[in-house]
Amino acid sequence: MNLSYNWLAEYIDLSGYTPGELAEKLTMAGIEVEAMEESALVPEGVVVAKILERAPHPDADKLSVCKVFDGKDNLQIVCGAPNCDAGKTVPLATIGTVFINADGSEFKIKKGKLRGVESMGMLCSSDELGLDGDHSGLLELDDKLEAGTPLRQIFAGDVAYELEITPNRPDWLSHWGVARDLACLIKREAKMPKIGKLIAAPASAPAGLVSVEAPELCPRYTARVIRNVKVQDSPEWLKERLLSIGLRPINNIVDITNFVLHELGHPLHAFDLDKLAGQKIIVRSAAEGEKFVALDGSELKLAGRHLVIADAEKAVALAGVMGGLDSGVTEGTVNILLESATFQPSGIRSTSRELNMRSDSSYRFERGTDWDMVETASDRATDLILQLAGGELVTPLVDVNTGRPRFEKVICRFDRIRSLIGADIDNEEILRILSSLRLEVSELDDRQCYVTPPLFRLDIEREADLAEEIARIHGLDAIPVPPVKSVLGGMRKDDSYYKNQELRDQLIALGFYECTHYSMVSEESALKDTAFNGDDLVRIGNPLSLELACMRPSLTGEMLATVERNISRQNTDLKLFELGRVFCANKDMYPEERHELCVVLSGRKHPERFSAERGELYDFYDLKGVIESLFEQRRVQSFSFRKSKDGKFDYCAEIVVNGRVCGHAGLVNKAYTKGFKTKNPVFMAVIQADMLMNMKAPKTLLQQLSQFPSTTRDVAFVAPDTLLHSEVMDFIVKAKLKFLEKVELFDIFRDDSLGSGKKSMAYTLTFRNPERTLTDKEVNSSFDKLRENLAKNLGVELR
Repeated sequence: MNLSYNWLAEYIDLSGYTPGELAEKLTMAGIEVEAMEESALVPEGVVVAKILERAPHPDADKLSVCKVFDGKDNLQIVCGAPNCDAGKTVPLATIGTVFINADGSEFKIKKGKLRGVESMGMLCSSDELGLDGDHSGLLELDDKLEAGTPLRQIFAGDVAYELEITPNRPDWLSHWGVARDLACLIKREAKMPKIGKLIAAPASAPAGLVSVEAPELCPRYTARVIRNVKVQDSPEWLKERLLSIGLRPINNIVDITNFVLHELGHPLHAFDLDKLAGQKIIVRSAAEGEKFVALDGSELKLAGRHLVIADAEKAVALAGVMGGLDSGVTEGTVNILLESATFQPSGIRSTSRELNMRSDSSYRFERGTDWDMVETASDRATDLILQLAGGELVTPLVDVNTGRPRFEKVICRFDRIRSLIGADIDNEEILRILSSLRLEVSELDDRQCYVTPPLFRLDIEREADLAEEIARIHGLDAIPVPPVKSVLGGMRKDDSYYKNQELRDQLIALGFYECTHYSMVSEESALKDTAFNGDDLVRIGNPLSLELACMRPSLTGEMLATVERNISRQNTDLKLFELGRVFCANKDMYPEERHELCVVLSGRKHPERFSAERGELYDFYDLKGVIESLFEQRRVQSFSFRKSKDGKFDYCAEIVVNGRVCGHAGLVNKAYTKGFKTKNPVFMAVIQADMLMNMKAPKTLLQQLSQFPSTTRDVAFVAPDTLLHSEVMDFIVKAKLKFLEKVELFDIFRDDSLGSGKKSMAYTLTFRNPERTLTDKEVNSSFDKLRENLAKNLGVELR
């Protein structure tokens, strides 16, 4: 909303407050000032002048030579404006007047000649004076103004504020509303604009002037008929007020309704009475498919849920949103019907959004308007119309309503208010603030009172709302900041969140990016993990949509959707993980709620490198290496990988920790990646994280580095293709070779020369004695014994 400093000062004394100080005061009270703009002051030296004569320029067809009176002398001015006619009152920039251009440069009015004719100044348009963008001709002033009057006295400088009003405070959407609230803040009186006594002609309102067929959508509708008005330009003061907040003046009737809207916050509409069929108003729901042409020229097709203002034949306005093109006030209007009403906010909001129509009226009606302001705004507008457009009020206020609403009383316990605010405010100050906010206080005693909010305070419903208002007026900056008391917490290891964060940090340290998905998913996503069927799902009783119909039993579905989303956006090199809760209704299968870890690898290993290395892709062993690195960080001592089968993988291995299967890792089934726009394989591991997080890490034992050298021996053999590396490792470990420090597999070779179903495996064994250098005899003794046992007990052929 736009607010004018000068306009606001008409309702409350702002002396002692600069525009900047006022902005700070408003912001601290909750009326946020988003921007301030100072309107240009009319330059010194511009005065009111009267054009006495106009003659053509002897040497230029488009110029005129004018004789102008500036209050002291008759001056000769050369002017190119089309409306520099004798008898008009216009602005004159006298010699020496300095104008500031848009680029900051100065332009000074000097005595000079235009095409050989002397000119003693410049007659000005409103654009040249910085008042608006109209440069079509001279600014025409009121003929009653005295020549020589400085124009600064007529067009004073102003400051326009752009306010951000929260939806719960529609009472701030006007100059009067802000002044009323500001009066509480600066402890000054806000004065309501004076409204003259309205006396209607003896004739009563015609029968059936207003009928309301949808009272649930329009609880109050009022109308007045004013005849024989004269539609013309508005006076300068009214134009200035509208221009100060960025509105374009149209004519006196329309300008008055806009003025009252921004003055009092209540929308009005003026109909041309003679254009209303039957000269009556019917407030009704639109007929299905009814056509309506709005004031802005847009053609709309309405539905039965839309509320319209109609005459005896057709809709003439979209209620609370916009008037119709054929019933508005024009220069030929003589008789008007002035509407002032209140509408059901949700109905206006849905109509405005559905039809994509926004207006100052809909902005206010959809937030809620003051029941009592309906009549006050109508009185104010009627008084101004009679003053500025003449005419005769021929009807009293026709008021069709469902009865004045009343808000429930809200308890205000003084101790509770102090507790909520956190400040020691005495009872008298609380009562003073409540009264200054125009809240009705009753049933007062030493401990509490009851407060009835006025109808313009739609936001006050409970005691906390009263506490908020008291804190706001008392001053949020006046609330003391309590000292922070620190309390010694428990052990970090006992923090239930610490285990989760530790596991996350370890994966991030391995170069992975974390994903977070909703716990509620569609059934299709939930069943991506083939380990589950429909009976295993925890379903939502009343889901918001089918996309959020059940709790996820696994992280698989949403993680694969994220992989596809990234690939579709050309982000194909992926290292992703998610650690989150999953849910299962089958308690024989899993606990109802548990933690699961999902890890994904796809794309290039080293996109930052060059040549052949840049194109290397992740494979299964990279994923296996990641899991091994994670287990190493967590000091998991006993783990292994065993070939397995799982429906969501083309091939996979089960991950065994301390003898228990805790997850699977492998190549994602092509049925799941069929629609992905990539040729790169997608590898994934799904691990039951509770087992990892709850596992007690062994103590770290430090070992002194040996000062003596190691020695190595290689052993190679031909073995059945079914023999696993883990079986070989277990066999060597169980052999308990003396001084054996490390075993490494360095080659696997397959070839037809080895025979069908055969492979060659080669290992390096490292021996070391921490106390002395080993001899060949000692090493060979252990090594030969191992070779003999491999051939005898493992069924391999030594090479």
